[in-house]
Amino acid sequence: MDAAGRPGIELLRALVTFRLDDRRSAAEPLHDTLHLRILDYARTHLGDHDLTPERIAAHHHISRRCLYNTLSRKGICLGSWIRTQRLERCRDELAAPAAHHRPISAIAWRWGFPNAAPFSRTFKHAYGLTPSDGRALHSAAR
Repeated sequence: MDAAGRPGIELLRALVTFRLDDRRSAAEPLHDTLHLRILDYARTHLGDHDLTPERIAAHHHISRRCLYNTLSRKGICLGSWIRTQRLERCRDELAAPAAHHRPISAIAWRWGFPNAAPFSRTFKHAYGLTPSDGRALHSAAR
């Protein structure tokens, strides 16, 4: 089974057993899919400036320690994962023709980076060029 199919099947299994009110059978798939639900929640809320480990843990009714342990078992560092996802969204939006008029600082803000200067440094460290150079590169390619 491919990597995309297995998580979907596990989530469906968890939903079915939970809906059947078979909590004992539902516990295993719910536990097995916790990291997927955590990442899905974080992905959905990437632009929220108050996206914190505490908020994510509270949403899933787990402790912050359980949150970190769950992700750690899958080799995921939450802070790095969120930063990478946010940077990718910024990069994609900077490359989009429809966002060419939008200021870089507004794009950074939209995806959870409150300050333009640290965003620019982080972007340059990740992609080897500044956000404005990245935008210009994509504009020239069009």
